[in-house]
Amino acid sequence: MKNIQKDTQKFKKYLFKKSKSVYEIYSSFETSLNNNKIDLHKRSLSIKDFDRAYRHLEDIEGNLFRQAMLVMVLSYLDEAMKLIGEASISNYSAKISEQRKGSWFEKQKKLFEKYGVSFEGIKDECERINDLIKVRNCIVHAGGRIDKCRNPKQVEIAISRLKERDKDRNFKLVDITSDKFLCLGEDIIATAIIASNKIIEQCSKTKLGCEGVYE
Repeated sequence: MKNIQKDTQKFKKYLFKKSKSVYEIYSSFETSLNNNKIDLHKRSLSIKDFDRAYRHLEDIEGNLFRQAMLVMVLSYLDEAMKLIGEASISNYSAKISEQRKGSWFEKQKKLFEKYGVSFEGIKDECERINDLIKVRNCIVHAGGRIDKCRNPKQVEIAISRLKERDKDRNFKLVDITSDKFLCLGEDIIATAIIASNKIIEQCSKTKLGCEGVYE
C-alpha cells in the first residue's frame, strides 16, 4: 500500500510539473506574439500592409501554434489519466479497451467513476474537454478544415457551446473562418490546461492509491 501511495504522489508531482512547463511554453509564445503585434504599430506601414502583417501573426503563426498546443494539452490529459489509472486499477488498459463507445476521455472517466471517483463537482470542466476534443479531432484528422472533418455538425455545436459557456468573460476561444477553417483564439489553451488540471486533481485526490489496487 505504501508503494502505491508513493507512486501516486510521484505521478502527481511529475504531471503537474509537466503541466507547468506546458503553460510556460504557451504563455511565452502569446507574450512574444503580442509584442510583435505592438511592434507593428511602431512601423510606418500602410493600412493594407499592416492588416496583412497582423493577420499573418494572428491567423497563421498564432493559429498553428495553438492548434499544436491543443493537441499537446489533450495528449497530456490522456497520459495523466492513464498513469493514475494504471497505478490504481487492476488491468486498467484492458478494461478501457473493453469499452466500445465514447472518446478516450469518456472511456477513462467512466472507469474512474466505476471505482469511486466523482466528477460531479467539475462537470463544467469535463464538458469543456469533450468539446475541445471535437475541435482537436478536426485539427488532427482534417487539418482544421471543418467541412472536411468526419462530423462537421458536431464540431460546430461544440464551438457554439464553448463560446456560450464563456460569453460573459469575453474569451477568445475558436471561430470558423469564411473558408471553413478553424481559427483558435488566445484563450483556448489556458482554458484547456485549467480544465485538464482540475480533472487530474480529481482523479488523484480520491482514495485511489490509498487502499490497494482495485480489482
